[in-house]
Amino acid sequence: MLEATSTQNLVSFQIPIVDIRTPSCLEETIRKKVVSGLARPYNKKSIPDLLLYNETGLRLFEDLTYQPDYYLTGLEIEILSKHSLKIADSIPVGSLIMELGAGALRKTALILDALEAQKKEVAYLALDLDRPELVRTLGQLNGKYTHVKLGGLWGTYDDGRRWLSENTSDSPRTILWLGSSIGNVKRDDAGDFIRSFGDVLSSKDRFVVAIDSRYHEVDTICRAYNDREGFAERFCLNGIDSFNQLFGRAIIDISCAKYRTVYNEVKGRHEVYYRCTHDFEIRLPGDYPPTFLYEGELILLAHSYKYAAVERESLWLRAGARPEKEWMTDGSYTVTMLSWP
Repeated sequence: MLEATSTQNLVSFQIPIVDIRTPSCLEETIRKKVVSGLARPYNKKSIPDLLLYNETGLRLFEDLTYQPDYYLTGLEIEILSKHSLKIADSIPVGSLIMELGAGALRKTALILDALEAQKKEVAYLALDLDRPELVRTLGQLNGKYTHVKLGGLWGTYDDGRRWLSENTSDSPRTILWLGSSIGNVKRDDAGDFIRSFGDVLSSKDRFVVAIDSRYHEVDTICRAYNDREGFAERFCLNGIDSFNQLFGRAIIDISCAKYRTVYNEVKGRHEVYYRCTHDFEIRLPGDYPPTFLYEGELILLAHSYKYAAVERESLWLRAGARPEKEWMTDGSYTVTMLSWP
């Protein structure tokens, strides 16, 4: 086990990355989700957003986060820049810090810098799906810290939760879930997801989650997913290449779909679709029946839920969690530290 109290083995030229994936293949799980999603009726079909997060997709998404139109990263950096020392104050010496879906680490480094400035001996473990990206992003921090020990966990959220449950210790643990990634989870499921981590954490542990809000102009939200440089579109259309790679053959041509987004004000979420440019048939390898898609049909790829204050309160109730501290930018974006009894 990698612990903050015994992390000298993490100090090396090559930052260690531990494969914690379950024996069941992630690719097979995604294939099953593809099959079930394509079996749905007209305009109700979907493709899992996990297809977006291959190595190419992660780099395209990182490029998107540097665009002025993608306001979420800017607001989160504003909060973390202003309050990083306060957040670090809430993380005890000897802590194990795990970040879910770590990505580029640009924002996380603000917290790690604050911990280093406080000379706190802690261990930071970045959890992500793509090993090459873990190598790249952790490598950018290699040699930067003396007191913060770095490591990576290669796996899914579920793998990370299982790892936490199997690697218990007396060290306090802090889970980071930044980037408003909670928006990718259906509203009814988000509280249950957070609670699932609370079930493996103790009263001394903390869960830090960043959440975007409904309190933006609709045009502002829509521009974030239709940036002027087109990174959001390229990020999502890369999902077609990822789809074909998953099945080992060219099943969908890029010309078959266009990128379409819409803000659903009733559900309080931004939605991303593939819009079929013409009628075509999808034939997956194996004994699956063919799927016929029609010109103009929409296939849901991803969504990003936004939260009002009362919805955040309902979220904490469903998670059985207590908000210990909260930092925000004019009420439009929040970072909340949660605990459990």
